[in-house]
Amino acid sequence: MEELATIPKNTQRPLSQDYERLREAGLKHIEALGHALWTDYNAHDPGITILEALCYAMTEGGYRNGFVMRDLLTKSDGKTVDDQVFFTAKKILTNNPLTINDYRKLLIDIEGVHNAWLFAESALKNEQGIPVPVNEVPIYANCKNDVLQYEPTPVTLFLSGLYRVLLDLDNDTVYGDLNNGEVIFENPALLGKFARGDFWFDAELPAWKSADFEFATKAKDKNNIASTTVVDNAGTWVVTTVLTDSTSVTFTISLSKKPSSGTVTTADVQTMLTDSDYVASLFNFYLEKITKSQFIVHTAIRTLHEHRNLCEDFMSVTTVDDEEIAFCFDVDVKPSADIEKVQAEMFYAIENYLNPSVDFYSLKELLEKKIPVDEIFEGVVLQHGFINSTQLEATQLRSVIHTSDIINLLMDIDGVIAIRNFVMTKYGNDGKPVPGFIGLKWCMNVTALHKPVLSTARSKILLFKNQFPFIARYDEVHDTVSMLHAQRSRAKLNGLQDDLPVPTGAKRNTESYWPVQYDFPQTYGINEAGLPAHATPQRIAQQRQLKGYLMFFEQLLADFISQLTNAHKLFSTDTITHTYYAQFLEDIKDIAPVYAMDGPVVKLKDAIVNADATVAKNRWQQLYEPRDLFEDRRGRFLDHLLARFAESFNDYALLMYTINYSEQTEEKIDFAEIAGAKIRTLKAYDDISSNRGKAFNYFPQKNDFTVDVTRLWDTDNVSGLEKRISFLTGIKDFTRRFLYCIKNIEVICTEKTITENGESKLRCFHSFSLTTLTGVRLVSKDYEQKSDAEDAVKKVIETGSETSNYSIQPAGANFIIVLGDLLTSEGTFSSALAAQQAIDALAQEMKTPCNDPVGLHLIEHILLRPRPVTPPAKTFDLMQVCLDGCDCPCELDPYTFRASVVLPYWPQHFDNMAFRAYFENKIREEAPAHVQLRICWLNNDLLREFEIRYKKWIEMLAAYAFDKETTVDAFREANDNMLDILTHLHSEYPLATLHDCDESKEGSNTVVLGKTVLGTFKNL
Repeated sequence: MEELATIPKNTQRPLSQDYERLREAGLKHIEALGHALWTDYNAHDPGITILEALCYAMTEGGYRNGFVMRDLLTKSDGKTVDDQVFFTAKKILTNNPLTINDYRKLLIDIEGVHNAWLFAESALKNEQGIPVPVNEVPIYANCKNDVLQYEPTPVTLFLSGLYRVLLDLDNDTVYGDLNNGEVIFENPALLGKFARGDFWFDAELPAWKSADFEFATKAKDKNNIASTTVVDNAGTWVVTTVLTDSTSVTFTISLSKKPSSGTVTTADVQTMLTDSDYVASLFNFYLEKITKSQFIVHTAIRTLHEHRNLCEDFMSVTTVDDEEIAFCFDVDVKPSADIEKVQAEMFYAIENYLNPSVDFYSLKELLEKKIPVDEIFEGVVLQHGFINSTQLEATQLRSVIHTSDIINLLMDIDGVIAIRNFVMTKYGNDGKPVPGFIGLKWCMNVTALHKPVLSTARSKILLFKNQFPFIARYDEVHDTVSMLHAQRSRAKLNGLQDDLPVPTGAKRNTESYWPVQYDFPQTYGINEAGLPAHATPQRIAQQRQLKGYLMFFEQLLADFISQLTNAHKLFSTDTITHTYYAQFLEDIKDIAPVYAMDGPVVKLKDAIVNADATVAKNRWQQLYEPRDLFEDRRGRFLDHLLARFAESFNDYALLMYTINYSEQTEEKIDFAEIAGAKIRTLKAYDDISSNRGKAFNYFPQKNDFTVDVTRLWDTDNVSGLEKRISFLTGIKDFTRRFLYCIKNIEVICTEKTITENGESKLRCFHSFSLTTLTGVRLVSKDYEQKSDAEDAVKKVIETGSETSNYSIQPAGANFIIVLGDLLTSEGTFSSALAAQQAIDALAQEMKTPCNDPVGLHLIEHILLRPRPVTPPAKTFDLMQVCLDGCDCPCELDPYTFRASVVLPYWPQHFDNMAFRAYFENKIREEAPAHVQLRICWLNNDLLREFEIRYKKWIEMLAAYAFDKETTVDAFREANDNMLDILTHLHSEYPLATLHDCDESKEGSNTVVLGKTVLGTFKNL
């Protein structure tokens, strides 16, 4: 709403700034408290003088408190004070692309992209009119056998979240339409026979996506060209260029129009193309064009992967195919009309009808239109301005062209009277009319997922003035069309303001303090002049008594303005040690004798100078702020900042505690850790808010578009959900890394068993997987005492890092590994070399330091879908399902909007069931509503096996995205291994025992269905 600049008639200052109202309120308090003893309220009374001086001082504090916030938050250099939770509109109001329109805007924002479209496969149909499955490989559900399969059944899976992307590249001023391989050129060798600009040649070479880059690279060197032949083909020419290595390419050449200055013959074209320099220059131009097109498409692919949504993926990104349309019609124009300008306006109007442009707007333009800021910044961050969503939705690929629509547009052109004899013709890639699409009068269908393009060279427009025909000069029409594009197009904007800065004000001095006692009459002896030199000891004592009395008020008022000065610290993410602020008033005249001393130290000064409420008790805590008060106030200030973003840590704070198993007690976590979690969340809130639905980039690329392997593991390249849930649940490190540690060897004790002599004894042992692919497991001998097994674990860690401590022993035709009397491999190795390699890997892992195990992994099931393979290669394994007769449609598809979350069960508070419940509820709450999560808490052994396969899968997924042909087999193997391990994941639960009802008291480890396991943690 626009604010009105008016001056109100009736104004009243706030009470804190109204001296008369403060004095009146003070007198009422005096009357209520001292009416029995004090009846003289004259102005000269010392009590009234003190009241008036204090009221006056309070108005100064009220005035300063009324400063606008931007002034209080501005430093002397004009910048906003540090560590404030202020995000600009561009950071906090925008978000990672969410809708199809968001992705279209993101792609159109790329230099070289004119328009873009995303298609879900389910929107397409085959020749029989049946919807085509979304996934690359059709998948079917076998309800009887309870499996998914490739063989067709009546139940087809339609995977959601997959898109095909079509790009419409720009019409470049140098290379022309970048979507195709068309090369337009003239030949100076023919200028002696034909006039310049009378016509040009049009070479139809393959577009970038089907081009032979290697051939073009060689052909741009004339020394590699062996021959070029030309064959007449009824108005066009078929050209074959052969290189010295016998490779060749065939393309067609046609004329833009018949030259008025003569006839172009096959001999002319042959003569032109026998010049190897000219052919080499043609292929050099062609190579530059397709290289530029390829660069733009690769940039679009990289951009899409950097902004991919959770549980979604892009199956293909390519450019749209053109369909040339020629228009022929007669036009009656006014006698005063400029026929070249009229024809140019017609071409421009038809071009915009067939393929409308998307305009960019500046922030200033949108603000001037009174568009709300939240609407302006809604959606994705763009680099070249802002796009209107309504206009964007109107720029879809046309499926049909209507003559009536075009005529309506042409009739609006200034100077046009009538349109007659309107027909349309479609041309194929060979430059010839397409049968069935010649001379259509009313409408023309466009092939699905193709872009209609105006063929100006083949269009014929005859203009009439007073029934006399005129033909426009084509070169002038072409120049005028180019000028219209330059004048009317709103191309990508650069260098303009694209954000609203945080407001700044003028630095105000709020810390200076003028003592109240300086406003007293001089007769009191407490102002700046003080007492005369001949004052008696009694008079001096009276002065000090009054000063001491007034210092109570002085300190309150001084501390108030100090609190105001430092208020920005209370609402910041800075690390502070106290939430109250004070100043020591040591410059007041004759004040030193009033202060209490501790030897040479003034107690109050010591408390203020060394203000710290986080350490052991000190004077600051005694006078101002005890530690528990500081923690309460600091926590509430941080909660206020979080509440601005509708976030709360209340449930987290209640559940964040550690458990001391040896003493069976719960220990509240330190306040600093909770405050740290809140501060980290506030600092990163723009990221974890706008990117909350963002997926990780499984195809990170360098500037040359190769895979950036450093962004695959040991990286912060994780999903927005993983980041967000880590901040909201106190997980400090959200990076993708190994959470397992081979040194975390667990001791496992089974239930008591009865021996042969009737005695019961424990069976304890330790084990861990040696390798995930062979399934070999190293298992220790049994121990009767848990402590003995734990001692053995320490020895394993100490000795296992040296390969010399291992031995390889035969076991039949195979071999086993032995580590002294501590470990013996349960499985065998086929050769001594394989066993030695396992020992080397094991020793290296024992040497590697452990990472912080507090973290998580999120696996999107849509990325585990099968991909196309070339027979007779092995097909991808499919996920397991529980179809239950296909009665529940939601269980048919384990890929669509499904994800698995994997965490270790043992570190810190992860082993507490209350926190587990909180975490699981929180991550489901924070995940997109359509994404279903499966959460597993794994032991160290199973986590190791999972993470090794997970790392390999991520590496092969990136490699497959870069090169599908040569890596498909390796990726299939990694994908199959991931599906296998996912089926074996299971959560670990705390130890619980059965006991009588009277034993089920608070604090006892009772059995809870689905949350505990009898005996011990499951490890096998």
